[in-house]
Amino acid sequence: MDNKWTKYILLTVVTGVLAYNSVYLKKLDAKKEITEANLNPAEFAQKFWIEKFTPFCIRAVEVNSFKKMLKEDTEKVFKELASMARIGSSSCFLIKGEGSIISVSENNVIVAAKSGAEVSEVRLTTGLYFGNAVRDVSGLIKMGDFANTIEYNSISSELNKIVQSEIISPLKAKAKKGETIHFIGCAEINREQIDVNSIQLLPVQIRFK
Repeated sequence: MDNKWTKYILLTVVTGVLAYNSVYLKKLDAKKEITEANLNPAEFAQKFWIEKFTPFCIRAVEVNSFKKMLKEDTEKVFKELASMARIGSSSCFLIKGEGSIISVSENNVIVAAKSGAEVSEVRLTTGLYFGNAVRDVSGLIKMGDFANTIEYNSISSELNKIVQSEIISPLKAKAKKGETIHFIGCAEINREQIDVNSIQLLPVQIRFK
């Protein structure tokens, strides 16, 4: 009798566990389906680019002023101008400038950016980019807004595609030595390894003059 009841109890427990897991997995699957149905990364990125990111670009800091501030008070620059705190020591900044193109290569366009009496070389990267600066620089997109890191990173990927097709490809096609351009770009700077003279920008706005 004891063995019979023991087997019956074990069978009941196992059945209950399996039933619970089945319901739990179904709930997870349903949540996944809802999430996937509600989020279209390409559409989200395009809407964000037009409605939020482009207007945000008005906040870009002029490159020569930025470099001067970085030399004089690094902590203040990272505290007041970094748009978003990130894991580690790197932060993103939105920087603008205007000047003449002095060289063009496969992965870079170098500009002599001038502001008043100040002139400095700025490297606009035109190679493939796989980072998160476009997503992170405004601070308007946060991990907590998404169900998981896959969604969060998919937005970054889609924004990079927009930059590649709408900004970098036209820049590479038109850039010539001697041309004057106005640029806005994202810079990722590590406060532990700052080199003011070698700041690279991922261009997010380009206007030929």
